[in-house]
Amino acid sequence: MVRKLSTKDVGKTEEPKKSRGRPRKISAVEKGSNSGKRKLSKSVSEEPRIKQKKIEVPNLFELASVGVALTLGQGDTGQLGLGEDIMERKKPALVRGELDGKKIKKIIGGGMHTVCLTDDHKVYSFGCNDEGALGRLTSDDSEGFEPKIVGGSLEGVKVIDISAGDSHCAALSEDGNVFLWGCFRDNHGRLGLAKEWEKCGEPIKLDQIQNCVVAIASGCDHVAMITDEGKVFTLGCGEQGQLGRLSKYALSRGGRKSAERCLRPKPVTVPKIKGKSGKPMFCEVYCGSYCTYIVSTDGDVFGFGLNNYHQLGIPDGESRYMPVYIPTFSEKKWRSISGGLHHSMLLDEHGDVYCIGRGDYGRLGLGEKVLIADKPTKIEALQNIVQIGAGPCVSFAVDKNGKAFAWGMGTNFQLTSGEEDDEWTPIEFRGKQLEERSVIMVGGGGQHTVLLACDKIVNGE
Repeated sequence: MVRKLSTKDVGKTEEPKKSRGRPRKISAVEKGSNSGKRKLSKSVSEEPRIKQKKIEVPNLFELASVGVALTLGQGDTGQLGLGEDIMERKKPALVRGELDGKKIKKIIGGGMHTVCLTDDHKVYSFGCNDEGALGRLTSDDSEGFEPKIVGGSLEGVKVIDISAGDSHCAALSEDGNVFLWGCFRDNHGRLGLAKEWEKCGEPIKLDQIQNCVVAIASGCDHVAMITDEGKVFTLGCGEQGQLGRLSKYALSRGGRKSAERCLRPKPVTVPKIKGKSGKPMFCEVYCGSYCTYIVSTDGDVFGFGLNNYHQLGIPDGESRYMPVYIPTFSEKKWRSISGGLHHSMLLDEHGDVYCIGRGDYGRLGLGEKVLIADKPTKIEALQNIVQIGAGPCVSFAVDKNGKAFAWGMGTNFQLTSGEEDDEWTPIEFRGKQLEERSVIMVGGGGQHTVLLACDKIVNGE
């Protein structure tokens, strides 16, 4: 059973499209120490360029632990990867098939599909392929129920990061190139990917960005990227301001004619912060369903997109179509930011978790009395957290001991409680597959949950 959200859920003027699923840009795995740095200075373009300062980012691929893939929730389109006979799981189940024996570095839940990145830089996908989100050709729906490798233009490419949205995926290569497949959608339906109104069933390489990309993130229908020069590029649907470079007037007046401008990656112009000299350079990017957060090398946070429940950290509830500095998000040093449909989560350097935005169904984890939070509010029940994730109306956290926690809407059995009841405060993940395993990361798809877990450490082994 899928719970319907009322029309007031999306605000009066920024109504997101009707979607098949509400994905999350799952946050990166714990960053760990700064020992693994990746510095990209070589430009993708062969044209001579003015030499500029390059940023350094942690090599998350090298720092990330490996584990096995687990899934639960709704799986009627194959997003659980458990075969055609498994349409639903109330507890985490081990994904086998072609992933059996593979060492997985990252797993991401899309709207109705799932993608995995292995330690040998390969990408696997399973789930719904109606809009090309699997990045591989399927002759019928049954071929999406089990994990298969994504080939095509990814053959021989060393992929180090992945992201996923409602109907698209993105992959970042070791040499700073971005590959996309699937389709972006807007309120009118299919928006396109490389071309207007057309999906891409196999990966294509973005060739419009002249510098190496060092970080990627996906919302429901947009992608945001950081280059080695600290610049931000976006593409996809911009109806709620999530691209940060097209005005509300331009989008509404242009209608479907604005598709070409949305589908070509373009830089985002970020204003200077009052009292600080020079333009900010960015090193981190995160996405909610319909908004984007970017973090500068100085730790300052900017945001743009849907803000109808203050999920951007701006108290007026008005969406932003251009980047704005967010003081309430810049007061602390954050390890990670994760966003759902109408709420955001922030993980600070001390392992504390803060939530902001809409609280219906318990997604804030602050109890039944808190239906909205207009500033980051600490979840007192959580300590020593190392990773956070979110789905549309659910939230997740993993602590340093490998225990996972969930809260929010229980309709799709995403919380491991085994019931459809909402959870208003964090509960610990349950299931036989977790009895001898520690959780590394967890995130939410449209109606399913994905986990990466490894065998528990005993006596240092």
